[in-house]
Formats: sequence, structure tokens, C-alpha cells
Amino acid sequence: MKKFALVLVLLLAGTAQAQRPAFAPEPYWMPTQTVRVDGIEVTYAEAGAGPALLLVHGWAGNINNWKEVIGPLSRDFRVLALDLPGSGQSGCCPCQKYTTTYYADFLAKFLDALGIEKASVLGNSMGGQVAAEFAIRHPDRTLKLILCDAAGAGGFPGVMKLAAVVINSRTVIPLIHLVFPVNEKNLAGVPESERRRVTLAEDRYTSDARACTGRALSASMKSMAGRNLSDQLNRIQAPTLVLWGSNDDLLPVATADVFTEKIPGAKKVIIEGGVHTPMQWKPNEFVDSVNSFLRENELEPDQGL
Repeated sequence: MKKFALVLVLLLAGTAQAQRPAFAPEPYWMPTQTVRVDGIEVTYAEAGAGPALLLVHGWAGNINNWKEVIGPLSRDFRVLALDLPGSGQSGCCPCQKYTTTYYADFLAKFLDALGIEKASVLGNSMGGQVAAEFAIRHPDRTLKLILCDAAGAGGFPGVMKLAAVVINSRTVIPLIHLVFPVNEKNLAGVPESERRRVTLAEDRYTSDARACTGRALSASMKSMAGRNLSDQLNRIQAPTLVLWGSNDDLLPVATADVFTEKIPGAKKVIIEGGVHTPMQWKPNEFVDSVNSFLRENELEPDQGL
């Protein structure tokens, strides 16, 4: 039934043509900055001082994903959360590639632009897959790695595999609400950050930024679902924490075991009651787990600065 609904929505989506308003997003809840990377105006939030900690959001995500945890994490670390190209308030890539490998290399260029030699990298969902590829491709720049309900090791449910096949630039918003099990904006008790995340994704897609946004989300979904890193995970050298919500209904907990078994020395922590984005739904437990891991064998004060 869900597959039938998906196909029906895809057939109906994107048929109306209209003049689209200019993309003019509301400011984030905290000050943000921009930096030009590879010809793209990149929006990012920064807080705190100390070893650098880079936060990487997932598919159709943005800085809002980290609203509940940036403050607490910034007490001991220099926290940086960026909007990936084609998402949030960042510009689009002229290259139009938008693969997870492209994003991994883009993180290195982003750090270059800020004068940061090394960082710990924390990625959620597709951002976890990007973070893992960053650690594989740039081992000398990865202090520690945290994979939170990460893609990249298989385990996708059938509806997401189908979405990856049929997605195009006209069907992104319907897929946001079908890939994720509920309409997040109407779910009782949903964190405010999740409402803001979805609203920003919709506002961007329904504006004059629709074309480039659609290309970014379509290409990245196909790349995420079509690329399995299982045979490369043993190349990760950085100390790694695999952090997972016990109630993740997109990527089951069994996927965490793949990462833990394949990455040398990886540790696993399950956040009870957490879903696919535990940093939003279980922020206290999330922060405690991240801080505990990052403080192990405390980094030298000047690392990542």
C-alpha cells in the first residue's frame, strides 16, 4: 500500500507550473556566518572554543537538526554546523554532482576555508555516510568520528530504495513526507527543531531555488542509497563511536552492528527511545554520549584550532 501511495504521489507531484517566490528564509535561531567554498556561498553556525567538532546533517536536513545540542557541545568544543550545498541556506554546486563522495571532499575544503587542519566529525543519516567517507578519504584530518544512525552500510527499507529509483527534482517534497514515516510538522510532541527543518526544506523547494534544490536532493538520495561502504570501513583509522536510536524506523539498529564490526576498535552506544535523529528527540542522552567519547584520551588544547 505504501509503495502504491508513493507511485501515486509521484505521478501527481510537480505538474503545476507557477512563478516561484525568491528564496528568503527566516534567520536561524542563532547567528550564522557564510564562507565561500568552491564558488558556493556556504552558511554555517559556530559556537565555543577548543578542539573542532564538525556536525553534518542528513538528507533534506539543515542546521536546525542540531538546535538542541550545539549549545551544550560548545562548552568544551569549537562546534561547526554547516548547511551542505543545495540544502538549508547554502548555495548550490555548479558541478551538480551531489554524491556522498563529493560532500566528503567538500567538508575538507570547508575546513580549509576556515583554516582548520583537523576536526572530529559527527554525521547523522546521510551525513553519517558523508562523515565515514571523509574519514576514509582524509584520515590525516579526522581526529574522531561519530556515526549517528548513519547510512552507508546497507539496511535501507524498501520504500527508500524505491524512492531512490524514482526521485526527481519535481517529487522531492512528497518524498520527504513518505520516506519519513509521518508528516513531522503535524506529529504531536515533535521537537521544534524538526518543524523548522521541514519548513525550511519546503520553503527552499517551493521558491526560485527549486531547480537546484531538486537536483541536489535527487542526486544525493540516489548516491546515498546506491553506495555501500561496508568493504571500505576497515580503512577508517580514527577512533569511532557508533551512536544509534533504539527506535530508528529508517535504519534498524542492526545497521549499527555492521559499522561496529567493520570499523577497527569502534564502540557502540544505543540511545533508548531515540529515533532516526536522536540529537533532536533525546538531546541530553545524545550530548552525554558524545561528550564522554570525545573526552576519552583528551585532545591537546591546540588541536583543531
